[in-house]
Amino acid sequence: MMRRLVVVLVAVIIAGGVAYYVYNHGWKKPERFSSLFSSGGDAATSRKVKTALGLSKRLAGFDIGVNSSEGVVTLTGQVPSEDAKSLAGEIARDTAGVTDVKNEIAIDPAAHPSSESAHVEDLEIRVAILEALTHSRELGGKNIDVKVDNRVVTLTGSVETPAQKSGAEQSARAVDGVAGVTNNLAVTNPQAAMEPPAAGAPTGDSSADLAKRVEFDLFRTNAFNTQTMQIRADDGAVTLAGTVRSRAEQLLAERVAQGVPGVKKVANELKVAAGVRQ
Repeated sequence: MMRRLVVVLVAVIIAGGVAYYVYNHGWKKPERFSSLFSSGGDAATSRKVKTALGLSKRLAGFDIGVNSSEGVVTLTGQVPSEDAKSLAGEIARDTAGVTDVKNEIAIDPAAHPSSESAHVEDLEIRVAILEALTHSRELGGKNIDVKVDNRVVTLTGSVETPAQKSGAEQSARAVDGVAGVTNNLAVTNPQAAMEPPAAGAPTGDSSADLAKRVEFDLFRTNAFNTQTMQIRADDGAVTLAGTVRSRAEQLLAERVAQGVPGVKKVANELKVAAGVRQ
């Protein structure tokens, strides 16, 4: 009888303590139960963030750890720069289901993407350059070979004029992801730029050259994916079309274009890509 009374008293004391705690602090599931109930959602959120990071050419090859708990994502691993770390944080923060990001990625200038990822990126860069050369009126059909090693492009073969050699290099540098260009193209007619044009001969397409200069300046900022943009020029009037990732990029592109020598006015028809946070 006495033992039963003690058990009852202990139960009453425990129940009272729990009631007092809930009254003052509110009900919160113990952490182990919380993780049990949310593990499925956390795993899905982690996968979404991993996928989003994998879609970024700047981050795809790096081993970035992603751990999610109740919508809070923790990033770990190593990248070579503060910009890359910030980019990873922004991508994670923009992923559906993420409420907060703890960016614990370490910065190591010696960090490199995996060899497999680097090889795939090199192939993508090479294809993009070959496509740009093929669609160029001045360079299409020329004897130009393109090799890419760790994002560094080497151009070999031959072209007719110094202007074509320079144009090939600019086309290569304008491709997203290119880290450098070694221009080993031979010029078969090096005096071409020094010869005066024949009387009545049509002059070069200055509008096409201006569009290329605008595209190159946009690429040099390292702020745009120029492959999603189209730049047209007509008598000093430049039109920017295509898509960008944010309203900030949209405005910055216009300012960059306005600063290119020869540009008289800029028509900004850029759109923010669907699904991207503005």
